[in-house]
Amino acid sequence: MTQRRFTEEAPRQAEAMISTLERLHPGVLEALRADPLAELHRWTDIRVSLEAESNGSGRCSVAGSYRAETNPPTLVVGAARSLRRRGFTGLHELGHHLQQTDPALGQRLFDWEDSEAFEEAACDAFAGRILVPDDRIAQGVRRRGPSADDVVAMFRTSQASREACCVRAAQYLVGGAVVLLDTAGQVLFAAAHGMIPPARGSDQSGTPLVSAALRTRATIERDKTFVVYRSGGRSSLLYGQAAWCDEDYLIAVLAEDSVAWRAFTAPRPSTGRSRFGSWWECETCGESFKITESACAECGEPRCGQGHCGCTTARRQSDRPCERCFMVLAPSRFEGASTVCRDCS
Repeated sequence: MTQRRFTEEAPRQAEAMISTLERLHPGVLEALRADPLAELHRWTDIRVSLEAESNGSGRCSVAGSYRAETNPPTLVVGAARSLRRRGFTGLHELGHHLQQTDPALGQRLFDWEDSEAFEEAACDAFAGRILVPDDRIAQGVRRRGPSADDVVAMFRTSQASREACCVRAAQYLVGGAVVLLDTAGQVLFAAAHGMIPPARGSDQSGTPLVSAALRTRATIERDKTFVVYRSGGRSSLLYGQAAWCDEDYLIAVLAEDSVAWRAFTAPRPSTGRSRFGSWWECETCGESFKITESACAECGEPRCGQGHCGCTTARRQSDRPCERCFMVLAPSRFEGASTVCRDCS
């Protein structure tokens, strides 16, 4: 398998998901764009359940979940106070439904060792593309990438959620992330292109950019900032801009170079402590690759082109075979301690 990045393939998967959606529900995109949950409540092949938000555990980027075992399958949407955020979550969970029920979409997930992470990235891209289609992206953003002010403007001139705007803006970064934070500097959502984003719920209040932004209501820029990962590690130095998206939400755009708000940004040189630019061998697939992205926030190891890191090895140790199809699958593909996967049961 040739080396591929989530950031390159997830949007392609999202386009395939939209094509599948249009085949199953012709002409539905405008209705979903206008009021996602109102439209989804009309469908008979799924059920929408509005429930209290979880504590943010797990790998899902939104406050929701997908229950394939119910009849019909259920899209669980966190009861956020923002209707736009509920809509983004509903579309994200619809993305899970499409990928887990359409054979062609599902087959693409098996191309990735870390299929769950790829599925999550595709769900975000799918929801973002529905709520902010290509013709709603400003020409300036397409040409030079987004600034934090651009993301705020995208939110204010559309009906899309802040999360959807983060996803769409991040796709125009060369290598960086668009992060939504609360007034305490905690990450509510992050979308990245070419780097590992900070985890949802992580505290970024001590970073140079966010620390400065929390002390003012003006747009803030810092040439030497970083993100903090759950492991306690830091990313490489980044250029950053932050702007408030009303009183309760802060948008931060971070990138390694080529940022929209500066005429010239020199790429960061490697330091003696950095593994950037060095070569690494993946212990899962044996692929040798050059490290060009921040390490995994969970295990601290670099990711290869197929998404493998130290977490992959740990997860594989908990995988188990289905006694009917004989495939070795993740525990999430089984009901409890069952030895038969959900697809075969």
